[in-house]
Amino acid sequence: MLHTFLISLAVLALLSIVLEEVTHINKAKTTLFLGCIAWITLFIASGSPENSKLVGEELNENLLEIATLWLFLMSTMTFVAYLNAKGMIQVLVQKIFPQQVSVRMLMLQVGLFALVLSTFCDNVTATLVSLVLLTTFNLDNQMRRRMAVLIIFAVNSGGVALITGDVTTLMIFLAGKVHISELLVLFIPAGISVGLLAVLFSLKAEAM
Repeated sequence: MLHTFLISLAVLALLSIVLEEVTHINKAKTTLFLGCIAWITLFIASGSPENSKLVGEELNENLLEIATLWLFLMSTMTFVAYLNAKGMIQVLVQKIFPQQVSVRMLMLQVGLFALVLSTFCDNVTATLVSLVLLTTFNLDNQMRRRMAVLIIFAVNSGGVALITGDVTTLMIFLAGKVHISELLVLFIPAGISVGLLAVLFSLKAEAM
């Protein structure tokens, strides 16, 4: 009965994340609330001081893992924010992207830029920095939307290649499930998929 209830809470938390745009309830609030309910339930159902101590140790380990992830992400976001404030990212963009380029080549460059950046930064930071690029190019609304979709896809694809790019990848790595070499191999299919999507989005596009 207890296991069924805890699994139901986990499923409900997952649904709250998926349906965030429908319910308009922040997914962080729902997951934290349901997580607290799960731990409180475990403490209530422990039944003995020994089991309560075991649950407490598991809770401390869980909180330590969350704190480690939070500290790691905050440090990477702070580093990228510092580089952005000093204008280093803007200078890098100006060096990478030429003044005159075809739409297809621009698609490939933007997609690969977002892909590589997302391997070192969190998804939010990589997305924001990549989307800023769109304001520097003379594009129509349709092509701008295509590039925005490409950036989102590339950022989510690149996050699997290194532990710095995605929280889920970092959690799997810290649990000892994968090695860095195994993650780097995933960059190959991620790069191919981004390049393919960029080519498909740039079909029949006129040269800039």
